[in-house]
Parts: sequence; structure tokens; C-alpha cells
Amino acid sequence: MKRRLPLLVILVVTWVALWGDLTPANVLSGFAVGGLIVARFPLDTGDAPLRPLAALRFLGVFLVELVKASAVVAWEVVTPTNRINQGIVAVPVRGCSRGVVALVANAISLTPGTLTLEVDDDPVVLYVHVLHLRRVEDVHRAVLRFEALAIRAFGGPEAIRLLDQASADGSTLSSSAGPGAGVPDHEGEP
Repeated sequence: MKRRLPLLVILVVTWVALWGDLTPANVLSGFAVGGLIVARFPLDTGDAPLRPLAALRFLGVFLVELVKASAVVAWEVVTPTNRINQGIVAVPVRGCSRGVVALVANAISLTPGTLTLEVDDDPVVLYVHVLHLRRVEDVHRAVLRFEALAIRAFGGPEAIRLLDQASADGSTLSSSAGPGAGVPDHEGEP
């Protein structure tokens, strides 16, 4: 119940904001809808509390990447030359929880010029389509950065411990990419 109340409040505030009018009817209907959602879809966070500062850092990095990627794609649209070098990169990730993997996959897909095509479960691998592929290592680094930020914001204690251990060792969280990782897809280009 302790974790459900903040979620209920967030849902009510969102409901009222979507209606655009703070009225008793909107607040009551927000509590009704939010209550149904919280009751129907219980939280399965385990030992993974929300860490607000880390979540804000994840959001900040995501917004910066969103603006940078939007500028690159916009420039591509307004210039007459075609500098697209698309490819699909397989990026193995830790996959500490389905929620963290979903957050990383969605952050990638929401960033213009990249799209998560598929997520394999065992081992967890994200297949990312990239419009401006220069180096496979750059894609790996960007995805693993999103993953590390998401783990610090929403991951469990064990996932954070493994992340800290990997950082101390100077290693990455994942193994090398599988077959076909980073193979440019030139089909359909003029």
C-alpha cells in the first residue's frame, strides 16, 4: 500500500491535467480510474525503489539525446544529400528486470533515428535499427549508458552492485555482440 499511494496520486494528477480543469468531478473520477488501475495492475517492483535523483538524471540524459537526434534527423530532411548509413546492431544488455529493459528499449525507440526492432530474452539482446551508423561501438556505448542510468534509477540492489563492480573493473555490463551485429543494411538505398 505504501508504494501504491504515490502512484495513485500521480495518476490523479495526470488525469486532472489531461482534462485541463481542476474540478471536484475530475478529481473524483481521477481517483476512481487511478484506483482501478492500481488495483488491477499491482506493482511488481520487488526490491527496486524509485531513486528520484537518478531518475531525473536518466530523464535529463534522455532529453539531451532526444534534442541532438532530432537536430540530426531534421538536418537530414532539409539537406539534399543522403548521408544515411543504416544498420541493425545487436546490443547485449544485462536485463536486470523486464521493466529496465522496457525502459531502455522505449528510450531508444523514442529517440529519432533509432528504433528497437526486437528484444530477445535469453540472453537479453536489443536489436537496434540506426539511421546514421558510423561505428557499432558507439551504438553499444549509447545503449549501455541508457541501461546504466536506468539501473541506477530503477534497478534492484543486486543489479546496482553488478553495475558498480563492472565500473570498478573497467569492463562493460555485457558480452560482445552476436552474429550480424552492426551489419549495415544498404537495401533500398539509391
